[in-house]
Amino acid sequence: MATSIREFNIGLYKEHLSEASFLYEQRLAYLHDPEITWPSLREWEERFEAHIDALVIGGDLALDICRQQAADGDSGEMHAALRVFCRQGRKEDAFALLRALDAANDDAVRAAAEALRWEAPREWVDELLRLAPRDQPHLTRVLAQVIGFRRFASEPFLKSSVATVPPTALCDVAWAMGRVGTAASVSALWLLLDGQDDRVCEAAAIALLRLGDERPVQRAMGDAGARSWARRVLAIAGPPKSARVLFDALKQQPADCAAVLGLGLLGDLSAIWPLVDLLENEDLGEAAAVALNTITGAGAYANVFIPDKVDPDELSSEQREAYDRDGTVPLRHGQPYGNWERRPLRDKESWRAWLEREKTRFNRAHRWRMGKPYGPAALAACLKAETTPFDVRSATYEELVIRYGLDVPFEAELPVLQQARFLRKIDEWVAARSDAFVQGRWYFAGQIQG
Repeated sequence: MATSIREFNIGLYKEHLSEASFLYEQRLAYLHDPEITWPSLREWEERFEAHIDALVIGGDLALDICRQQAADGDSGEMHAALRVFCRQGRKEDAFALLRALDAANDDAVRAAAEALRWEAPREWVDELLRLAPRDQPHLTRVLAQVIGFRRFASEPFLKSSVATVPPTALCDVAWAMGRVGTAASVSALWLLLDGQDDRVCEAAAIALLRLGDERPVQRAMGDAGARSWARRVLAIAGPPKSARVLFDALKQQPADCAAVLGLGLLGDLSAIWPLVDLLENEDLGEAAAVALNTITGAGAYANVFIPDKVDPDELSSEQREAYDRDGTVPLRHGQPYGNWERRPLRDKESWRAWLEREKTRFNRAHRWRMGKPYGPAALAACLKAETTPFDVRSATYEELVIRYGLDVPFEAELPVLQQARFLRKIDEWVAARSDAFVQGRWYFAGQIQG
């Protein structure tokens, strides 16, 4: 029990940091939760903000607790503390925290990057860039994310980092170069495309495509059978024959969700029945259902029971014996422990009935997104739709930039209020170009493709 106002406040500020940490982690998890719509994240963001505001107005004592928990607490508490330091203009505290980051702790590195993405004062940028010496490449990873998300003009820093950082940081460097780079970055990005790390190759290829270089598409056409990065690139920027390449890749890589989802992004109606055939596949069925919704706009969902994963060590001796004998799991009211969740519909007959009923709406001469001929308006609608999954929204933004030259900054990770503001600007951009593109055709950098 607190015996003084000071002790009470210390406990209160620690509780604010603990709650902020929980909300930060929950939001990260919910970004990729198929049952959570992206606008519903606003509630979690507002709750998080209330705790940060309380710490910001808490004065010197709150800052002392932030310093303590940044060093001794979990990555979420460190994230919250760093946001407080930024809002309070406490540069020395923020920089000390960054210098002390554990390079081996991916969660902490990500938490620092997430905090600085939204909070780093612009006047700190030059000093932040000097924080990343060669023996601390994890800071380059942090700063690359800040540069990319905030669109800071720091291309020289990114180019010079290519030769000095490990693959874990190269992904972020290449990603950022695609956001703020120019033609001067092309040669450095091509060096990355020759590597063996698929994550780096994908980031470099998409960066090059954003800068108007179509050559990675040709590389991807040849590599799609063996390299996952190539399948992702074809889904975002490939020509009409990409669908056939992804079909062939599925034969070689039978458990490749990226190729399945890629067929949905391409919007070629030749993919419809092969996707229906995959609905009952244990590994690919959900990706196939997402792809079908992405093409058709059917909005076909079902409530599905998702059983909890069983940890044998948490079972009673009797339960453990039954589980080891034949896989029997504990029941509650005659049913395994778990939850009902809203998931994309995977029932073949229901999909066949819908497709038969709606088939006159679709013209095989066009590609499709969300039941509309593919084009900027259909892609903008896909970005705004509440049920569009995170991976589809991320890819859709890349498509708008790469295929049509969208120049409005956007990221699917942005806070909901910022997303709403940028989505309005994207709608304005689309409306101003309503006659510039033929709906349903294939484009690259504003030009008809293939």
